[in-house]
Amino acid sequence: MKLPILLSALALACLLGACATTYEARKVQPSGFLGDYSQLEAEGEGLLYVDRDVKGKYPGVILEPVRLYASTNGRLSRLSPEDQQVLVNYLHAALQTYMTNHFAVADEAGPGVMRVRMAITEARAANVPMDVISTLLPIGLAVSAVKRVATGAHSAVGSAGIECEAVDSVSGRRLFAFVDARVGRKVTGRFDKLKQWHTAQDAFDFWAQEIARQLEGVGSSSESESSHEK
Repeated sequence: MKLPILLSALALACLLGACATTYEARKVQPSGFLGDYSQLEAEGEGLLYVDRDVKGKYPGVILEPVRLYASTNGRLSRLSPEDQQVLVNYLHAALQTYMTNHFAVADEAGPGVMRVRMAITEARAANVPMDVISTLLPIGLAVSAVKRVATGAHSAVGSAGIECEAVDSVSGRRLFAFVDARVGRKVTGRFDKLKQWHTAQDAFDFWAQEIARQLEGVGSSSESESSHEK
């Protein structure tokens, strides 16, 4: 196969596999960011609440700055300020990108405007050298597969967790709440595999798209099917 054709095929494989680069973590633990979790119900391994009884739609959205919500001894609290900023910036940009495809971004509260707040509650960088080795070598893949069966996560991959809530910007009524965590798959042919935060960023892209889709169902009596990749 000629080099240009090979590169094109590799790029296509990367694009087709992008949505499958992470999967839900086996256990999702609320961090406390949302405060009240009584309305949330199990959705896959995560927790979800969507208010489908509210009257009317919400064409507008206010996006609050993404926060880090870390316990004192959690991984997030031990990250460098630079890494923390990278994560916050990426998630906020992803959320803004997908939201603007579905809603008008507003600056002020008003009828038909929801307020969305979100926090990164967990983030673990991939161990890049070990991730590459355990992906490319048969013995590494075998060990990683055994580890996933035992713990729910592959060897040396990254992970991330978030909590998100949307409320009516006027009344404060909760419209949506979501708690989830995702871990990385063993994926070959990724151009960004040498980036330590590629798993977290893939998870952020997934969540931004999923949250925008779910928020479109607010006020609708029809059931919305989850697109979570198990």
